[in-house]
Amino acid sequence: MISWLQNFLRDKRGNVATLFALAIIPMVGATGMAIDYARVAAVRIKLADALDAGVLAVGTQPKMTDAKATAMVDGWLAVHMGIDPYQLDSVTQDGDAVLGKAHAVVPMTLSQVLGVKQMTVTATSQIMRTLGKVEIALVLDNTGSMAGTKIATLIKAANQLVDSLSVAADNPNNLRIGLVPFSQTVNVGATYQSADWIDAAGNSASAKSLFLGQKVNRFDLFKKLGTKWSGCVETRAAPYELTESYDKTKSDTLYVPYFAPDEPGGKNDWNPPYNNSYLDDSSTATIKAALGNINIPNADLWKYQQGDVTKYNAGNPKTGDTGFGSYQYGPNSGCDIAPLQRLTSDTKAVKKAINAMIAQGNTDIPIGLEWGWNVLSPKGPFKDGKDYNDGEWQKVIVLMTDGNNENNEGNAKDESYYAGAGYIWQGRMGATSADKPKRTQLRDDALATLCKNVKAAGKASPSDPSPDNVTIYTIRVEVKNGSSSVLKNCASDPDKFFDVQNVNQLVSVFQEIGGSIQKLRIAM
Repeated sequence: MISWLQNFLRDKRGNVATLFALAIIPMVGATGMAIDYARVAAVRIKLADALDAGVLAVGTQPKMTDAKATAMVDGWLAVHMGIDPYQLDSVTQDGDAVLGKAHAVVPMTLSQVLGVKQMTVTATSQIMRTLGKVEIALVLDNTGSMAGTKIATLIKAANQLVDSLSVAADNPNNLRIGLVPFSQTVNVGATYQSADWIDAAGNSASAKSLFLGQKVNRFDLFKKLGTKWSGCVETRAAPYELTESYDKTKSDTLYVPYFAPDEPGGKNDWNPPYNNSYLDDSSTATIKAALGNINIPNADLWKYQQGDVTKYNAGNPKTGDTGFGSYQYGPNSGCDIAPLQRLTSDTKAVKKAINAMIAQGNTDIPIGLEWGWNVLSPKGPFKDGKDYNDGEWQKVIVLMTDGNNENNEGNAKDESYYAGAGYIWQGRMGATSADKPKRTQLRDDALATLCKNVKAAGKASPSDPSPDNVTIYTIRVEVKNGSSSVLKNCASDPDKFFDVQNVNQLVSVFQEIGGSIQKLRIAM
């Protein structure tokens, strides 16, 4: 055997093949290392991206336990890593920071000829919640169709949004939130009776039209009835409804205190033709005398009975449920809605206002958006908002509704039920008589214009191509009829419109909006 080996080594004929055989091993190893390194690099990128996505997902949510955060990140890794094995090592939260660590073991292929069986790659991801400076108005539908599960879910979703934004704020004073519950009107709060933007004297054309062209102080009527103003206001006539400013010297730019008049019929009439008859009508002679003994055509007697102010001297109005939409008899009928909350950094106050929301009334989206704009406005009526061109602050409106603009027909000669826009015959919607679809269209048209004006706030003109100073998110919940186009177009861009088909999705939609508002920064 030894002699055979010696002969083989002395044999010159096989040197090339032998040397090639000996050289092929490192060549295969080097090639394998290149191939395996590419695989390792791909897995490292994939792991880092998956970990970033998971940690960012945690950052968009309200503060949670580390265990829950770990489960959320692990879910993201499972989806993004696919068949590639990985191990999530830890997820920890410290103040506004979320830190995740993970590793993956990559088995080698051709590199194994060099003795390299596997390689371990690691990834670390940290995000910082940086909200910046934000003013946000939550404009939320509180109409009767929201009763039950919807309003409860809305309250939960809004509270969680406040919590997540509060956690993300690096300074509590950098987050200012306002709330505007709306139905067919908005309740600004009864404390504003003496505000210079309230038409207390009844000088505006909108106020006069209800009382036969007479100037009437509605607060005087409340006093005569022994009833307090609940705080609701009415829409302003065009074009002022579509603007944010007011001029205390121009009555038509002011807000009329909501006052549902006593409608024709006696307060003790059984099943009267009018919905809100809470006083006995004055005699025709009394009404004529009060107006200078004018001639009153029989066909118009109902309007004079309704516009008569002498009957309020009697006081003692009828109370109780009218039987229409659970409205109550009296001048506040249709104003059963929680008051708005002005911009504040006091999140406890905001959540208290959210929890006070109730479901009542018809849907008038424009008046809700108008007051959402007022809440953010630096011009009025509150003047709470930062200047539109203050680059440090972003302004946001979240507009949510579960219905289309609605103004019901009916109620005898009034052809409508009293609302923030008055009666249809007053012409404050743009028509003195119209069927229900036409009324919806009129309010949709007003909403479309209002949306454009809100987004153009602070610009030289609506056509100014610069970025909008107010960002609008719109949410449509379980609306099965009508068009979504007006809300879709109202949103600042398509991904800020949400068509929610199941109210249970509302919480996640609010969370998504909260994450969008926050500026999450990957720190490492």
